[in-house]
Amino acid sequence: MGAKGIWLGNKAWPSNRSCGQFAEDCFRIAGAKSDKQKALAFYDWFTRCMMRGPNLMKPDGAGGYSRSYDTLSTLTSWGFGECTFWGWPATECLCAAGLRARRVVVHNQGHTYYEVFYKGDDGVEQWHAFDPFGGWYFLNERGEVASCAELAANPQLVQNPLPGHPTPLGHHPDRGNLAHRHRTEDQVLIDQPIRNESLEWDLKKGMQVTATFMPETPQDALLARKPAPGDTSEDAWLDGACGDMTPISRLGFKRYTEHMPYWQNYMWPTRNTTRWNEGRPVRWNGAGALRWKPLQQTLDVAEDAYCAKLENGALSPTGPHDFCEVWYHFKLPFLISWLKIDYDVAGAGDDYFGLSLSADGRRSWWSMPTRKGSAPNWGDTSSGQTQWKAGESSLQGLQEFWLRVDMISHHENPTLRMQALDISVGFQHNMYIQPRLLPGENPLWLTADQMDDGTKLTAEWIYQQDGEEHRVGLGLNSAGEAAETVSLDAPSPADIWMTGIKLNCT
Repeated sequence: MGAKGIWLGNKAWPSNRSCGQFAEDCFRIAGAKSDKQKALAFYDWFTRCMMRGPNLMKPDGAGGYSRSYDTLSTLTSWGFGECTFWGWPATECLCAAGLRARRVVVHNQGHTYYEVFYKGDDGVEQWHAFDPFGGWYFLNERGEVASCAELAANPQLVQNPLPGHPTPLGHHPDRGNLAHRHRTEDQVLIDQPIRNESLEWDLKKGMQVTATFMPETPQDALLARKPAPGDTSEDAWLDGACGDMTPISRLGFKRYTEHMPYWQNYMWPTRNTTRWNEGRPVRWNGAGALRWKPLQQTLDVAEDAYCAKLENGALSPTGPHDFCEVWYHFKLPFLISWLKIDYDVAGAGDDYFGLSLSADGRRSWWSMPTRKGSAPNWGDTSSGQTQWKAGESSLQGLQEFWLRVDMISHHENPTLRMQALDISVGFQHNMYIQPRLLPGENPLWLTADQMDDGTKLTAEWIYQQDGEEHRVGLGLNSAGEAAETVSLDAPSPADIWMTGIKLNCT
């Protein structure tokens, strides 16, 4: 019981449902018509919405964590990456939106750009090279964005660039490597397969999702990679919560002035121990959680239930010696950071109770630690970064899992019952492409492909303005789309402080 195929958005901001929709919205919002205008508009929006930082590691299905090349997760959930992990999503976005784009790996440097093929204002159809990770493109002698071939043929386009390229010397002048970025004559050209995947929420009755515009704490955020053997320093565990583009450059001037009104409410200092920014303010990624109390619903919300009854908010076996087993299914569009369960089980002393997790469709599972293996039993338990660091099974980095509750009593008149099961599933999301509110008109929408009878779906945008909290919302009682335009009077995006976007399925 619930709703499927759920998503929401604001047409004043690029969609985060798919790579192609993100790029198409960048074109639309910028008013871009020609392929050249679209390529430049995308570059600007992509730089605004992605962050420089550690690369994503995800469960690989073979018992370990490997470097992820999932373009959609990188763009919408992780939000970070080194050059390759900007080139992959950029190419996916542009090709899925109808442009001709390709990745380029350059001359033994291991550095990745992307190129877009279009006709410039000079009438010449050719490839044009962009490096949003480095923060630059360079102009050729005709004033158009140069190709890799042109940079190789004329190093002075890099060494003595013409006026008009985006950010002088790139994001970080001391790390721009521009003395040799013209060495593009031996590049590897890659026509990238396009996945064309999209995101959606599938929610059961009682589920509530909140995506907050605040950073995940480092101890809970998804991690980039494990440390080298023998490295026990805190720096060895790079967290996935902060970028490395500061508002004041190493040359002492303000930068990203066109982006800063969208960023400044969402910047926090990094930890002093990180190697990236030495405690200076930078953009962080967003935290969120799906919260659910399934015992407040009916057994219909479970994936499966055996020898189980649910009465007055309490779950119990159907009788003595009956093995009660209930499975709950969770599927998220974003990367899971942690799971926390708060539980309360009453019983007669030697009744059995357990919680287990599965990541492979219930073909295998592992037990979650509880205060003890018998009832009565109460407390909380979790799965996430702590288990991952210890090399144990963990939900970190997954987007789907199953939770099993099992109980059994051998008393003739069993008193065993679970009286509370409060579940929170934390996730990381790229809040820079969440559908925030802006000054002026905000055409909001909420859609669902399927909704069961009696189900209601609501969406809320929560923000602060002039020190006061405000909420605007939409509702659906059946499958389809709800839409409403909300107008906000504010001089700058920085005057509207987004704090959360919430979905409720009731």
